[in-house]
Amino acid sequence: MISKPLNEIAESDIRGLKEAGIEEGKTIEYKRELPGGRDDEKREFLADVSSFANTEGGDVVYGVAEDQGVIIDIVGLSSSDFDAEILRLENLIRDGISPRISTGFRVVPCSSGKLLVIRIEKSWIGPHRVIFRGHDKFYARTSAGKFPLDVNQLRTAFLQSATLSEQIIGFRLDRIVDIANDRAPLPLAKDPKLILHIVPLGALSGQVQFDVTAFHRNPTLHRPWNVSGWDRRMTFDGAMLYTPSNADGTFKSYTHFFRNGILEAVTTSLLENRQVPGYRLIPHGLFEDEVLEYLPNCFRSLEEIGVRPPASDALTLIGVRGLRMASGAFSLDRGNEMREDTLIIPGTIVESFSEPAHTILKPMFDRIWNACGLLGSPNFDDKGNWSPRRGY
Repeated sequence: MISKPLNEIAESDIRGLKEAGIEEGKTIEYKRELPGGRDDEKREFLADVSSFANTEGGDVVYGVAEDQGVIIDIVGLSSSDFDAEILRLENLIRDGISPRISTGFRVVPCSSGKLLVIRIEKSWIGPHRVIFRGHDKFYARTSAGKFPLDVNQLRTAFLQSATLSEQIIGFRLDRIVDIANDRAPLPLAKDPKLILHIVPLGALSGQVQFDVTAFHRNPTLHRPWNVSGWDRRMTFDGAMLYTPSNADGTFKSYTHFFRNGILEAVTTSLLENRQVPGYRLIPHGLFEDEVLEYLPNCFRSLEEIGVRPPASDALTLIGVRGLRMASGAFSLDRGNEMREDTLIIPGTIVESFSEPAHTILKPMFDRIWNACGLLGSPNFDDKGNWSPRRGY
C-alpha cells in the first residue's frame, strides 16, 4: 500500500515505486489496463479486490507496465471517461462481492495520461466471497499474490470475525458497567442516561491510533450532547468534551474520543421530562430528534481525524425503570412502564458515514418503544423517514 492518504497520491508517488523497485506483494498490485467486459476479467478483478479486503488491505495501481512484479514504465490509461469507469467498477464490486467491502478510487494525472489507484481497506467483517456469475470462492493474499482459501483457512477467518464481534460487545459491556456504577470519566448527574457508542471495527486490533488532540486544540470541532457551552480535557484514553458542572459537582454530558477511534457520548438530559408532576415521561420527539442530529455530527468528527467505517453503532439506556412514552405535549403517558433498568440495544454495522441517520437509528428507536409495550416509534412515515407527530 502506498504510504499516503488516497486523496494525496500523485504521479511522483507512482514514480517512486518504480525507481525504488517496489515489487507487487501482499498490499500492492500493478495492472496495465482496467478490467474489460469479459467475465473472466471481471472475476479476476473481484478476486484481486476481495483478496486485499480479506488480508491487510492494499492498493491496485492501473496504468503501469510491470515485469516480474516491478514497474518498468508508467503508460497511463486510454479511458476517456473515468467517472463512468469508476461507477462501473463500484457497481461490479458491490454486486460481485459479499458482504460488501470498503474501497476508494483516485484518478492520478501523469505525463502519459492518467492512472487509477483503487484502495481496498482491510475488512473487519469478512471473510468476503466472490459471487459473480456462479463463481463462489474466497481469496486472501501473501507476498506472492492472491490465493483461494481452503477449508481450514476459511474456518480461521470466520473465527477471527466472531472474535471481533465478541471484543466489541465486551468493550461496550465494560463501559456500560462502569457508567452505571459511577465510574465514568466524570461524575454524572443522577438522571436516566443515554449512551452512544461508535466502535470502528479496526479499533480493538491494537494497530490503529488517531490524533485526538485536535479536539483539545480546537474544541469547536465538536460539542457534547444537547448543550450550548462546554469545556475539554485530555485523558489517558483520549480527548473529552464535557458540559459545565452542576451545582452538586456532577455533569450533564460528555463525548469521549478514544485514541483508537472509538467514540463514547453520554447525556443525562434527554430521557425524562419532569414538567408533569407525578409522571416519568420520555419526550420522544425531542429525544429522537437530538439523537438523529447528533449521530451525523459524530461521524463527521471521526472522519476529521481519519477514522473510517465500517463501525458498530449502538445506543444504551441506563436508569430507565418506570419511564413511559409521552403521548401529548403536557399530560398523559403512553404504553407501559419500562421494567428494565438498563436497555442494551443491539448495535448496527455502518458501512459508510454518509448513511442516513434515520436508517441506522429507526430499529434502535423501535426497540425502546418495544420496552414500553408498544409496536415501534410512530415518528417515522411509511418510507422510514423521520416525521414526528406534533406535540410529542
